Amino acid sequence: MKEMRQPCSTNIAGLIVAGGYSSRMGTFKPLLPLGNKTVLEMAVNSLRQGGIHDIRVVVGYKSGSLLPLLKDMSVTIIKNEDYAQGMFSSIVTGLAGLANACEAFFLLPGDIPLIRPHSIRSLLHVYRKTKAPVIYPVYKGVRGHPPLIAAECFSPIIEGRGEGGLREILYGFENRCIEVDLPNQGVLVDIDTPEDYQRLQKMFFRRDLPSAEECLALLYRYQPGNEKLWRHGQKVADVAMDLAIALAKSGLQFDIDLLRTGCLMHDIGKNRPNHAKRGERWLRCQGYPTLASLVGTHMELPFIEETLPDEKTLLFIADKLVQEDRIVSLDERFAPALRKFSQEPAVLAKVLQKKHTAEAILQQICRLAECVPAR
Repeated sequence: MKEMRQPCSTNIAGLIVAGGYSSRMGTFKPLLPLGNKTVLEMAVNSLRQGGIHDIRVVVGYKSGSLLPLLKDMSVTIIKNEDYAQGMFSSIVTGLAGLANACEAFFLLPGDIPLIRPHSIRSLLHVYRKTKAPVIYPVYKGVRGHPPLIAAECFSPIIEGRGEGGLREILYGFENRCIEVDLPNQGVLVDIDTPEDYQRLQKMFFRRDLPSAEECLALLYRYQPGNEKLWRHGQKVADVAMDLAIALAKSGLQFDIDLLRTGCLMHDIGKNRPNHAKRGERWLRCQGYPTLASLVGTHMELPFIEETLPDEKTLLFIADKLVQEDRIVSLDERFAPALRKFSQEPAVLAKVLQKKHTAEAILQQICRLAECVPAR
C-alpha cells in the first residue's frame, strides 16, 4: 500500500454543530471535560489537525456558555435561533453562510471529538481523486462522522424541509457516494448517555494507542488476509506478557498496553523491504508515534547491558522466541537464517550480531528474574 501524501485542504471547510439540548445526556455535552480541554475543543482540534483551517461552529442552546470558549479558537461562530427545531436546522443555518465560501465541507456533531487527523486526510485524499458528492468514513462496515459533503449537495440541503433529516437528502446522491474504510473507532463514538461519556474518557486517555479492534482493522488494511501474522503477533504478546510479569518481581514496571499493542502490530510492514521501518512509518502516519518507535526497533535493537529492559527490549526478545505461532529456543529460531546466509559473509555477520544481542538480553532478563535461560 502506498503511503498517502498530505492532501491540500484549500477551500474545504468544517462545520461543527453544537446547538442541541443534550437532553439524553442530562448535562451540556460540548462543555464536558476531556483531559484538560472540553469535548467541543477536541472536536475543533480534530478537524484542524487534519488540515482544515476554515471551521464554523453552530451554537444555539446555551450559546452564551460557549462563546467565551470559542472566541479564542479561531473559528467562525454561527448562532442558530431555531435550534429547538433540531440538528437539521443547525446544519442549514451553518451551511447558508458557508455555501459560497467552499467547495465541500466536513459535517461533525460537537459530541464526536476523537476523529484522528489521518482519517480527515484520508477522506480529503479520496475527495481530491473522485470529487464524489458525499464521502463517508466507515468503521467495521458502519458509516460514521464526519462525512465530506460536496457543493452539489448544498442547495438540496438548504432548501430541504427537514423531513427525514439530512440522511434523506443525501440518499438522493447514494449511487455516487463513496465509503472509505478507516481504522478509527472514533468515527462512531458520540456521547448520548453518561455511559457513553465514560467510554469516551477511557478511549481519550489511551488515544496514543489503537484499541484491539483498531489493531485488527489496521492489520486488515495493510496485511489483508494474513492470518498467520495475527497469530504470530498474539503469541509474541503472550511471551512478552510472561516476561513482564516475571520481571515485575524484581521491581521493574512496563506499560503493558503499549507492550501488548506493539507485539500485535510489530509485523504490520511484513513482506516489504525493511519491514520494521516501513511499519514504523505507517503507524507514525496514523498518529501513533510511541507505538511506531517500538515497532521500528523490533528487528535491530542497540543493546547496552547496563540498561534495564524496557518495552522495546521485551518486544525484541519475545519476537525472537516465537517462530510463526510456536515458542522456540534462540538456536532454533536463528538456525534457518544462519543456513540461508552461510555463504554471504556480510549478511551472516548481521544475523550473528542479532543472535548475540538476543542471547545477551535473554541472559539479562533471566538474571533479573532469577530463572534459567533457554538456549
